[in-house]
Amino acid sequence: MQHPMGVICAALAVLMISCGQGQGQAPAASSGQPAQSRTLVVAHRIETATLAPKVLGTNSPLRNTRLFNAALSLIDDQGRFLPYLAESLPQLDTDSWRVFPDGRMETTYPLRANLTWHDGTPLTADDFVFALRVYKDPGLGVFIASPQDTIDAVLAPDPRTVVVRWRSTNPDGGSLTFEDLDPLPSHLLEAPFNDYTAGRLGGDAFLNSSSWTTAYVGAGPYRLERWDPGVQLVGTAFDRHALGRPKIDRIVMRIFTDENSTLASILAGGQLDYACCRTLRFEHFVTLKREWEAAGKGTAVAAPANTAFLFLQQRPEYVGHRGLLDLRVRRALAHAIDRQAINDGVFDGLGAPTETIVPSDVPFYREVDRLITKYPRDLNRSAQLMNEAGYTRDAEGFFADGQGSRFHVDFAVQDASEIERMQQILSDSWRRAGFDVRTVVMGIQLFTQLETRQTLPGLSYAAGGNESTFRASQVGTAANRWSGTNRSGWTSPEYDRLNDAWNSTLDPTERGRYVAQMMAIVSENLPAYSLYFLPDVKSWVSSLQGPTTKENSGFGRTSKGTTVYWDIHNWTFR
Repeated sequence: MQHPMGVICAALAVLMISCGQGQGQAPAASSGQPAQSRTLVVAHRIETATLAPKVLGTNSPLRNTRLFNAALSLIDDQGRFLPYLAESLPQLDTDSWRVFPDGRMETTYPLRANLTWHDGTPLTADDFVFALRVYKDPGLGVFIASPQDTIDAVLAPDPRTVVVRWRSTNPDGGSLTFEDLDPLPSHLLEAPFNDYTAGRLGGDAFLNSSSWTTAYVGAGPYRLERWDPGVQLVGTAFDRHALGRPKIDRIVMRIFTDENSTLASILAGGQLDYACCRTLRFEHFVTLKREWEAAGKGTAVAAPANTAFLFLQQRPEYVGHRGLLDLRVRRALAHAIDRQAINDGVFDGLGAPTETIVPSDVPFYREVDRLITKYPRDLNRSAQLMNEAGYTRDAEGFFADGQGSRFHVDFAVQDASEIERMQQILSDSWRRAGFDVRTVVMGIQLFTQLETRQTLPGLSYAAGGNESTFRASQVGTAANRWSGTNRSGWTSPEYDRLNDAWNSTLDPTERGRYVAQMMAIVSENLPAYSLYFLPDVKSWVSSLQGPTTKENSGFGRTSKGTTVYWDIHNWTFR
């Protein structure tokens, strides 16, 4: 989520994300061959607070919860939706996907036979009905809001049929995957949830139950065996996994908060089989290609993925300097961004700078590129805009107002070498342009706390972003437990209107036009600065078969890319 994507050079084997479309067949189930006793050790950077994918978390919770969960569908490396817990997926203009004259919609998912939870209890349509009750409860406020905010009801006419009734058309209605309508084990959670709704149990007590963490029961390829906080999660192959028992018998997810430790473990040999999920940076990719892959020890890939961008705080009650609320100032800062210096200093000139979160391989990118406002590096224009906003350079060369009070911007990032280097390069270029930048580097656990990232006073680093990022409903507040993804607090009724239209339009071409118009509004108002597409670095040992070298971003179609570990049940060791 590669403007321009092509600059990732083939000499370093940086692989492009494909843009495959359509619905494929279910991924092949594991064969009946005996499981491999060798343990698969994988590296992750973030330790999630819960194993439920739909609970809002830090830096894409699905990365850390997928191994233990299953959903109605998943997305393969070509971008195709495949049935998972569902036996088949709804098809438009059939009885399984009906659109009514009044704009309502209904999608029907037949479930596979004999689905079970990790504890052996049958998984039925009632678990989806119960899940919607939990996700829609206004007092809990910890769940990703979409798509239950547009669902009127989930029905279970029989144990193997899930019927979803929508209050309006939704193009994703026939492909509900992780973080959409994940089932919840009603046999474990319904009684305490009823106690909560009856006032006999507090919401925090319900959410703090071990059923969400160390005693978690899911339906994914691996069953949680042990969770050593801050160290690792251990899973064993689930015999009754919907797509077949995983071929590798045991998995250990090790937590690496320091990327250099990940690299050292890989180079040492015998400690890690697979590294993903932000545990490696681009500089480590270069090292692995040169010292590790060249020796035949494994494979290292780096594919442009999520956008690296900066949110600009737009809430007066939290902003550090009110000048940041002035559009002229935000535009002045934009004209002083040196993306080429960042590309050279962080990615040896091999990165993918961008002024939009939209990747260049989507069909509607040309329309996005035509409509968005661009801010080429131009220090004269930057100074002119600051002058118009009432700021001139003081004796030290920094912009200050008529009373001599210096404008400053707070710039916060998490503690990661690649991100800190970007912060240093960008801050230096801004300072040379006359901006007093005050940098802050925070520990990742603090930086990724929901309240922290919503209330940072100036610019704050983020990764990801999609069509709904700047919706008013995504602004985090104390009332919603800071759960929104719109960290800037900027809102636009027109953006929300376009996003609603994008969310309810079934025609792909029309949806692309809506995205282009949304991005035009963002580029004009600058609640965030897009900088570059992050290279998603992965590595795996030569004996491991199964990991794929390319993924699909899903941008403009579903906002969800290839499911992490989408076919891990078929991974094997040679």
